[in-house]
Amino acid sequence: MENFENERAIEDVRLEKFEPTLGMLFDGYEEMFEFYKAYGRQEGFPVKKLTSKKRSDKTVKYATFACGRSGKADSRSTNLLKLKPVVKTGCESKIGGCVNEEGKWILRTLNLQHDHGLSPDKERYFPCNHRISASVKKRIEMNDSAGINIVQNFNSIVVEAGGRENVSFLEKDCINLIDKARRLHLREGDAMTILKNRHVVLCSIFNSIPSMEPQHLTQDLKQRMQAQSGLED
Repeated sequence: MENFENERAIEDVRLEKFEPTLGMLFDGYEEMFEFYKAYGRQEGFPVKKLTSKKRSDKTVKYATFACGRSGKADSRSTNLLKLKPVVKTGCESKIGGCVNEEGKWILRTLNLQHDHGLSPDKERYFPCNHRISASVKKRIEMNDSAGINIVQNFNSIVVEAGGRENVSFLEKDCINLIDKARRLHLREGDAMTILKNRHVVLCSIFNSIPSMEPQHLTQDLKQRMQAQSGLED
């Protein structure tokens, strides 16, 4: 419950409406982006990182964050039935910032005008607002390992949070997380099986050639390993 209580506390702080203004200061690049994301949730539009420039030491010195509907729509898609979470409209709403002489990030450019409608009641469906904390990820993976199906797994999180409106991700995100964890587990299992098989092969090779002269041992071992690799392929 602690994770959901913390998230609700953060949202309570943002109940008072706010708006980006030129000259605002932030401790860092990510803090400015999180602020813009919060503004997007308040107003009802998705956001994204648009551009950035880095110094020679790879730290970001300038960045632009934009409405998620900026850019041109992709007309190459042939599947007309596949709905896209964010439709591009060419929106030019954005903010830009850079590092000042004191090392703070300062908001330098600003455009708050959108060319589309805003949907504050749908902000939880925007991909940029989907987040699963480490503690919730662990709980979902543990439930899956215990044999709890995906629907019941997600519903348990919803019940604990006090409703879907208090959960910062969708059931689809839960499905993707479980699928990724399962595939990782399978890869780890495959790797262990390969190592085990190679160990067995090496033991059988050495046990079958106890009396071979040293000068012939390396060549024979090489030939047997090549033959085994061919069988595995």
